Amino acid sequence: MIYEVEFTHGEQNTFVSGHETFAPRTQVIIQNEKGKTYGRVMKQLPQDKNVDTSGEIVRAATEADEELIYTTEQLSQQACTKIRQIVADCGIDMKVTNAAYNLNQSQLFVSFTSENRVDFRALLKELAATFRTRIELRQIGARDAAKMYGGVGPCGRPLCCSEFIYEFPNVSIKMAKNQSLSLKQSKLNGLCGRLMCCLSYEDEFYREARKNFPDFGEHITTADGEGKVIGLNILNNKIKLRLEHTIKEFDISEVNL
Repeated sequence: MIYEVEFTHGEQNTFVSGHETFAPRTQVIIQNEKGKTYGRVMKQLPQDKNVDTSGEIVRAATEADEELIYTTEQLSQQACTKIRQIVADCGIDMKVTNAAYNLNQSQLFVSFTSENRVDFRALLKELAATFRTRIELRQIGARDAAKMYGGVGPCGRPLCCSEFIYEFPNVSIKMAKNQSLSLKQSKLNGLCGRLMCCLSYEDEFYREARKNFPDFGEHITTADGEGKVIGLNILNNKIKLRLEHTIKEFDISEVNL
């Protein structure tokens, strides 16, 4: 069986398992070429899917493993604080989002965001000298950082990306237009500063339903005379028309298209 596993530093990889099955969100112990580490199962992949596996899932984390993971995470948090101080002292234009040791502290994974391309060769040497272990720096995007941190969206619910999204959908401003939403960036952007993933959830429905509606500015004949389309309410099958002396809303079945 093949599983997709996410690590605390945000990276996702696929791993093979023997006969044991794992539910999503199960914390597991991983063995790969970088040593023994831990992560959480995101989903099981189809057996016939052709993917490169990065190692093996040894087992679900035991109580002893959980204690070791807790200690490792405490050390990782201390390392992250130190790394941020080093980055600030070096004046490098990057934001360290996470640092994570593997289980025997033989490797330290460091995730960061930056709007610009970063030459971190000097930083890498400084970190290796400070922590005396192998350092792996990984630049991630704003959406990955939001997924890692978590938070609450404008809907009042936990961020979709940190709860159940395994792969980020492609989102465009056209999806907001299809749904007749306000095009203000402040209304459409999530905590990551990018267009909210949820804009894609109902886009297919709106695109299909939109085919049954007239275009904005089109002139429609009604029992009250001819009117110009100035508004659409796709969910309720309504259109708003500017008639000769008034503005009125009609059900889509009440007009001649």
